[in-house]
Amino acid sequence: MKLRCIHPQARACGTHPHYHKSDGVSMYQVMVVEDEHWIRSAIAKMVETDGAYEVVAEAGNGEEALELIYNIWPTIVITDIMMPGQDGLWLAREICERKLPVIAVILTGYNEFEYARQALRYNVSDFLLKPVMEDELSKALENAREKIPQFSHLRQFFLAIQQFFDKITDMDPHTLFNEQAQVVQLIAVANSLQESEKAVLFKTFSGKFNDLIQTINPAFGRLALASTRTDQIGSHFLALTEHWQQYYNTVFNGEMRQIIRKACDYLQTHFAQDISVPDMTQRFHISVSQFSLLFKKYTGQSFVNYLNGVRIRQAKHHLVEGELKVYEIAENVGFHSLPHFNRVFKQLVGVSPNEYRKSMSV
Repeated sequence: MKLRCIHPQARACGTHPHYHKSDGVSMYQVMVVEDEHWIRSAIAKMVETDGAYEVVAEAGNGEEALELIYNIWPTIVITDIMMPGQDGLWLAREICERKLPVIAVILTGYNEFEYARQALRYNVSDFLLKPVMEDELSKALENAREKIPQFSHLRQFFLAIQQFFDKITDMDPHTLFNEQAQVVQLIAVANSLQESEKAVLFKTFSGKFNDLIQTINPAFGRLALASTRTDQIGSHFLALTEHWQQYYNTVFNGEMRQIIRKACDYLQTHFAQDISVPDMTQRFHISVSQFSLLFKKYTGQSFVNYLNGVRIRQAKHHLVEGELKVYEIAENVGFHSLPHFNRVFKQLVGVSPNEYRKSMSV
């Protein structure tokens, strides 16, 4: 099962570190982790029934989910306890031990409950027994929301790190050096953070930076963060920035441009399918991280934003030319959730699908 990012680079809107606004409404961001596609889709639809939540990502196992957490930063993760590969217990442990500002809710069956109880030591918020009932899911989400203030001070710093990497390919050398120094300074002088929390943040920043450099230069030898002393931290991130700048331009050649052009052509004709970044990387024999970097570089958009644009253009055609109902159009252009389709449509077009259809029929 491939991971699927539904809402690209989902992160805080304005100054609030837990939700973004959709149509002016505050939306808490949720990830669903479940290897059974139909169960995952059903849970996602139940989550979005309550207007306070949006499913921003889905994954099929714990390892895929952890990768997405470091890029999407959902507020709440609902995860099955038993999955192929790394399971939900592993994911809960990783979230806890890495001090990630994410609240975990565990899904479990009757025969898995004793195994699931081990997750109590990892500060999970709730257990949901399968099959999941909508009222129980609603209670679990509400309980999770009540725990948000416990890590609100920490989450904003993780998001600052993510925002740096979101725009790194658009920075000139001068801006790049200044921006990384600002992130380091932001963490170093924060009175709200304990020293252990600063260490976690610096380790996360360093790890993501090393990963990014290895994306464009697999032979790069990782630079370990040996100390959290202020002077050594500055030197460490300066060295990483120099390595990134050195390797960055070498990867963007004609062959890579051709790969992205082919990827865009593929999306234009296969938009109705359930397409993920890993699907594309397998097709074009390129790593996930490198594909994401290249796609943003050459199109100016994330993969999911681009795909949503293609889908919404097709939906506009159906709304004007056809007799299909809105939910049928949503399914035909590749959206699994009608509320999600409605939100994306309004974000891109400025009006709802029904309003657009009415305006074009005048």
